[in-house]
Amino acid sequence: MILSKTPLRVSFVGGSTDLPSFYEKHEYGCVISTAIKQYVYIGVNHRFDGKIRLAYSKNEVIDSIHEIENERMRSCLESLDILDSIEIFYISDVPKQMGLGGSSSFVVGLLNALYQYKGITAFPERLAREACKIEIDILKNPIGKQDQFAAAIGGFNYIRFNYNGTVTVQPILIEEESLIALMDNLVFLYLNISHDASNILNDVSNNSNKNYEYMLAMRNLTDNLFSELMKNNIHAFKDALKENWELKKKTSKYIQSSVISEVYDIAIKNGAEAGKILGAGGGGVMMLFVPIEKQKSFYEKMKNFKIMKFEIDHYGSQIIHSSNNKGQEINLL
Repeated sequence: MILSKTPLRVSFVGGSTDLPSFYEKHEYGCVISTAIKQYVYIGVNHRFDGKIRLAYSKNEVIDSIHEIENERMRSCLESLDILDSIEIFYISDVPKQMGLGGSSSFVVGLLNALYQYKGITAFPERLAREACKIEIDILKNPIGKQDQFAAAIGGFNYIRFNYNGTVTVQPILIEEESLIALMDNLVFLYLNISHDASNILNDVSNNSNKNYEYMLAMRNLTDNLFSELMKNNIHAFKDALKENWELKKKTSKYIQSSVISEVYDIAIKNGAEAGKILGAGGGGVMMLFVPIEKQKSFYEKMKNFKIMKFEIDHYGSQIIHSSNNKGQEINLL
């Protein structure tokens, strides 16, 4: 059996500039994000009877990959030419549709496990690139490329999306104490509202000409924050987060609902100094910058919400178990 472990991600600034509708026309887009210690686990095992069994929110047992309902699983199997005699199961630390990049982590982790199943060790960049091809080119999901690279590579990064489709990832190397302090000042509220990322991102892309000014401002803000962080200036983070959220809200009418606006205002009144909705918007998890000295009071006043803390994952998608139990067929002469 093969078992992969793939992190989810938190995107700080620059989201939506990873969409091709922006970076293909305007030289590049960029984001600052981090992988977090919340994971998607994918198990892959040989199945003796030749059938295919898939266990996720559904349970499929079929004879052919063409019968698979889960399009991501089907596309991954097709891309690696695995046609039968396999079972796959999926477990996640958090529910889907939280804005933590879970769908892309799923594809990256599945590709990693399937490559290992075939006896191939795939490099992180390859996993990210092929996950993008499956999600964007084959399945036509209206998403960008940041989630796949964050999940495959791990760490705290500046990710740049070039006009020609290439992606470069540069680790943000700051002092360990500063990085820990930065994450310590962040809290995450689960809103218990699922979001439709495809609907929001379609709207952003369809209005790319109108949104050009906002998205260019987000790109410039991301570049400036990257420069400041590389100088170990984490104090620039809060203001960048606040400005990015104000810009992002202007790119689609679906990003902020009245409920989200109300929760954000309550959080600000109770000690938060900046924040944003993770992912495309519309629901999921709200990230808030709350200074450590204010967090005890914040927790007490926001006790009706599920509040989480995340740590940085530095390793990306990993194979954490691998054993070949296919057995050996014997030909009787």
